[in-house]
Amino acid sequence: MWFSAYNFGSGYSGHEKSRSKIYKIEKNTAAKVLNSIAQYFSTEYIEVFATDIGEWEMEITNTDGEVYKYRGSLIADFEVDGVDLSDMVREALGMDDLYVFDGNNKPDRVDRITIDYHRITKIKPKQPVSETVEYVMWDYSERLVLDRESETLEHIQKIGSGCVVSRKYYVQGGIEELLNDIDADDLFGEIEGNPDDVVDNPLETKDYTIIVDFKKGPQRVLQGTYDKKALPEYWSDFAESVWQFMRFYGMGEILDPAVYEKVKRRRTDYIYCSVEFDEGYKSYYYIADEDNISVGDYVIVPVGKDNHHSAAEVVKVEYFAEEDVPLPLDRTKHIIRKCTDEDFDPPEE
Repeated sequence: MWFSAYNFGSGYSGHEKSRSKIYKIEKNTAAKVLNSIAQYFSTEYIEVFATDIGEWEMEITNTDGEVYKYRGSLIADFEVDGVDLSDMVREALGMDDLYVFDGNNKPDRVDRITIDYHRITKIKPKQPVSETVEYVMWDYSERLVLDRESETLEHIQKIGSGCVVSRKYYVQGGIEELLNDIDADDLFGEIEGNPDDVVDNPLETKDYTIIVDFKKGPQRVLQGTYDKKALPEYWSDFAESVWQFMRFYGMGEILDPAVYEKVKRRRTDYIYCSVEFDEGYKSYYYIADEDNISVGDYVIVPVGKDNHHSAAEVVKVEYFAEEDVPLPLDRTKHIIRKCTDEDFDPPEE
């Protein structure tokens, strides 16, 4: 790889060379960069120019010796398979300050966040531990790590001596989305801070440390007591996003009674669904004609003497042989269908 950099505006003699470099990079790395650039520019490229911004020019020679030339302004966002070409070139060459196609003027990004929470609670036991020890200490801590490179979120609880609980999530694109929502310049907003006359709990302390690693800039560390005014302004928004992310994946199915207590239906069984209406005080049996309804589904059912249609939530699904049905078949109404979006948000007339 041959590289040269020049200083602009060096009098009448043109541009003055400021540095140069000749070195090797891995064959696979070079092939990846060249193939990605070829893939992007193999489609129709439209030149876009802006004033007062600099330009880039590129010459590509293929294996047949054919030469192709391209140019544009240093504001381009070129991506191949979700990867930014300018970032790919900078990373491949190990030169973070290259202009490439985008002028290297994009905002920095957060690549990793490590959050440590530490609580120490003094507990006075009913029976004294000893004559000299009045309190016992509960030392509790948590660590939350979001890492762009490994695409993982890890939550670790150290509940006490000899008790550690951890959970790790690997979700392609999910962690990246969480980190992209964080403004690298502003992070989580300003920290107001507690007033001087704040009253602390003498039996308990709660502290935090937030370590933020960026793609370009230096690491930043935020520290303080774990309470509303000592935390960053928009911390609650970030915490809610992470909490919803973790809740979405839940605790799995292996210990879920709704899974392991479910009985398979025999061909002759009837499907009885217990449903609740908005008030939720009582459940009612309805028969489902198809075995495609699950707990949590909303369905349309006939209600009252006039059998007007109403939406209800399915809270239980059971299978019964004809001789074991909880209500007589001729006295039990049938579910009409599952609800659709239009049932909750009907079109305006």
